[in-house]
This record gives sequence, C-alpha cells and structure tokens, in this order.
Amino acid sequence: MHSIEEFVNWLDSFEHRISLDELTDRLDDDSISADLLADHIHFSDERYSRNLVAYGPQFYALVLCWKPGQASPIHDHKGASCGVRVIEGIATETSFDRRNGQLVEKSVTTMKAGEVCGSFDDDIHEIRNNGDVNLVTLHVYSPYLDNINLYDRETGEITVFSDPMVASLSA
Repeated sequence: MHSIEEFVNWLDSFEHRISLDELTDRLDDDSISADLLADHIHFSDERYSRNLVAYGPQFYALVLCWKPGQASPIHDHKGASCGVRVIEGIATETSFDRRNGQLVEKSVTTMKAGEVCGSFDDDIHEIRNNGDVNLVTLHVYSPYLDNINLYDRETGEITVFSDPMVASLSA
C-alpha cells in the first residue's frame, strides 16, 4: 500500500460488514506505518486519544495514541468486527470471559509494532500501554462500534456506551 487513500478505498468497497479475517489480513501489511499515518498521530495527557482517519458506510478507521499507563475501558464489540495493528510501541491486550456475572481474565497478549489482532461481537477485552514509551495503534471497526457494553472489572457491572464520534459521523 502506498497511501492511506488506497487503504480507505479498499474499506469503502464493502457494502456489508467486513469480516474479521478480511480486516486482520489487510492490516497485516508492513507498509501501514507511522509515516503513512503521521497526520493522525496526536496524544493527550488525560486519556488515550482517538483520531479519525476515515469513515464510510460500513467502517471507520481510527489511530489511537496511548501514553504510558493509558488503557481502554473493558468492552465488547457488539455487532462489529475490529481489527487492530500496532504501529509503534507495545500493546497489552487482556481478554475476559463472564462467569456468574463477574469478569474472569482469560488471556493476556503482548503485541509489538507490526502485530495484528482482532475482536468481534461478544469478545470482551481491554487494550493498555503497559510500557514506558508511547503506543500508536490503528483500529478499523466494521460497521461502526456503537452501543457497546463496558464492564467494571471489580463488580462486573455493565453499562452501555454510545460513541459520540459515531453520532457525529451519522449526522
């Protein structure tokens, strides 16, 4: 891939939900680099930042920028495929199961630059920057990730999250 436009054109070619296998296969491309995404790499001191790269009827793509210690909420991907490529740094993904209303840690995976993972539907996970350098990841959701469940690690309580970014894209 020589440009972000080429990647976006591929995403735009879908008239339906992009399968997780198709997303992760396409993200497993070493030309997807910090140089290619430089215009979308912006950090925040408060929390990890979500920077919109592109969107279409069946997807949106975000560059997420994580300072050391920043983490996503524990969440699922209700109704969506999500492919993630680590661009710079090291990401830690913790996957969970629910048993008797509580979260139980299932696995912890460390991913370095160039590695790809994916989640969909009822997969519950958290992504975190446990390192001491900044982390940059590219996330592609198909369709939009909205009205997902957020999980409290201690109580197992579930709250529904509506992404304000999705509302602005749909307007």
